[in-house]
Amino acid sequence: MKNSYVFLLAVIAAALILCLTNFGESTGKVYDCSMAEWHPDIPKEVKEECRKLKMQYNNEKYRT
Repeated sequence: MKNSYVFLLAVIAAALILCLTNFGESTGKVYDCSMAEWHPDIPKEVKEECRKLKMQYNNEKYRT
């Protein structure tokens, strides 16, 4: 009998954890800019934004 209570408590705890973690706000898609130039599945808009970010990073990095 005690084992069934422990099992039931574990199932309820697991269900609560799954509900709390899976139903949060979606953050959208995340793209890896290192693959943006050659990967065919990355949209054109993302490729352009990655180019802008890369140029901005290079301008800051190599500024003298």
